[in-house]
Parts: sequence; C-alpha cells; structure tokens
Amino acid sequence: MGLVEGFALTLLAGCMAGANLVPMKWMRVWKWENFWFVYSIVSLLIVPFCLAFLLLPNLASVYATVPFSTLAKPFVYGALWGIAQLGAGICVDKIGLALTGSILNGLCAAFGALTPLIVQHSDLVSKTGGKLLLAAIFVMLLGVALCGWAGLQREKAQSRTAASVRTGAAYLAVMALAVVSGVLAALLNFALAFGGDIVQVARANGARASWAVFAVWPIALLGGLVVNLTYSSYLLSSRKTWGNFAASPSEARNPILSGSLWMASIATYSSATVFLGVFGVSAGWALFQITIIVAGNLAGIWTGEWRSTPRAIFNVNVFGVAVLLVATVMMGAANNSAH
Repeated sequence: MGLVEGFALTLLAGCMAGANLVPMKWMRVWKWENFWFVYSIVSLLIVPFCLAFLLLPNLASVYATVPFSTLAKPFVYGALWGIAQLGAGICVDKIGLALTGSILNGLCAAFGALTPLIVQHSDLVSKTGGKLLLAAIFVMLLGVALCGWAGLQREKAQSRTAASVRTGAAYLAVMALAVVSGVLAALLNFALAFGGDIVQVARANGARASWAVFAVWPIALLGGLVVNLTYSSYLLSSRKTWGNFAASPSEARNPILSGSLWMASIATYSSATVFLGVFGVSAGWALFQITIIVAGNLAGIWTGEWRSTPRAIFNVNVFGVAVLLVATVMMGAANNSAH
C-alpha cells in the first residue's frame, strides 16, 4: 500500500468521522446526556480496546514493557483532548454539525498539522514541501472562516424565526467552547505523534506496521473517557434522566452506531498515516480534519440544518467548502514533493 492508498484511507476516515454524530438527531426519549454516556463508553473504551487486543499480539506484554512515563503521556494528552470531545458533542447539540465542524475541526487541523511539522520535522519547513503545506493550511483556514461565517449567519437568520431567540451571550459562549475544543482537539494527534515508543514495542512484539499504532489509542482514549463519563454522569444525575435508559432501550442503537463509526474512523486514519510518508502525521491530519468538515457540512444539509436559510448565505458556505477542497489538493502536492 502506498501514498495514493494512504490518502484514500484518510478520506474514508474523515467521511466516517464527519457523519458519525448524525444519529444524535434521531433521539426521541433520550436526552443529550443519555446519548453521550453510551457514545463515550462505546467509542472510547469498548471499540478501541477490542481492536487493539484482537489485532495486536502480546499487547499486555507491550504495556508491561513500556515505562509508566511513556504510557502516562498519551493518557494525559487524551484527558485534555477529552475536553474537546465533550465540547464537540455539546456544540453539535446546540448549533449543528456544519458550524461545529467548520470551527472546531478547522482549528484542530491547523494546530494538529503545524505542531508535528515544527517539532519533529522543523528542517522541512524551509523546503518546498514544508512551504506548500504551510500555504495549504492558510488556504484551509480561509475556507474554515467562510464556512464559519455562513454558519453564523444561518444561525442568526433561523433564530429570528424561532419561538425562542438565543441570547447573544449564550451564542458567544457556544462559539468560545467550539474554539477551545478546536485547539484542544489537536492533542489527540499529539498522542499519535509522540506515542512512537509504544508503537515500536508493539511492532517488536509482532504487530503489523499498519496496526501497531492501535496500541496508543486504548491509553489515550481512556483519558478522554474519564472526562466525558464524569460530565455526562453529572448531567444524568442532576437532570434525573437515568430512567430514560429503561424507558427507551432501543435508542441505544444510535450512540452505538455513532461511537463505532467514530472509532472506525480513528482506526482507519491511524493506519493511513503509516503510508503517507514524512508528512503523514502533519498533512494527513489536516486532510483528515478537512474531510470531516466537508462531510459534516454535507450531513448538515442532509439533516436540514440549512433549511429556510437565504440562498446567498448558503452559497458562501458552498464556496468555503470548495476552498477546503483546494487546500486538500495542495496538501497532497506537499506530501508528494517530499518523496
């Protein structure tokens, strides 16, 4: 498997991640906290641990061999990233898939792509591939700004016709949460970028190169699980919504589907970085985030988030998505120039 296949896997992963929270819109009896409680357990505990232990030989020995300090680093990154994961869930519930994806994942792409490039491959910044990647990130941020502006205008237009208009302070609070979550979301990429020792030990124990990165996720995502379960459990208790689980158990299929899609996207992306070359973690991560933005916007259209929105505002969003696609092509060229 080579560069083309690696990019194809990254695009597939981004599509799954961008659409993974669509089932949240299918809730009838369950509330947000019911959905998020089950979603967190499935996506951050059950699926990553099952994948790792099924696909990686001697995983228990790998964790026993690696120093505690090496394991602690991805756990801490994961716990901080868990705040971003929680923020994403809240923002999708409040402002929809499209606007959340544009702001949160755009910032995540910028920080996640720049940091490994500067920290691990600083010598490449002044070369053609590095300069092209930086230019692509700038173009990407332009596209994010266009999508974000269109989404904001959509919210204003819809709020004028809603029964209860959002207060400016409340809306700004959601925007601030999206920005903070976007910055912290890049820390999940740090767990992958700086979890190399765990990956090497896994490969030494017989793991395939494309699967060895799975050894990092159970540790990193366990940190995120602590944050997300704590908050959703608090809401379940304070709002007295634990009973919704028994009232409508069939609704569990929605967060189970969402959680499985999300972890499948992470697993696919993890394997893709192996085949993306020297810019795998940098350009690959940005491409992953851009695809999530595009998929999230398409999911938003499909679920009616842009219904009753003035055509001019919708056209700005379409143009923003087109700019994101240009950035995707530029990132592919940046990766290719490094070979």
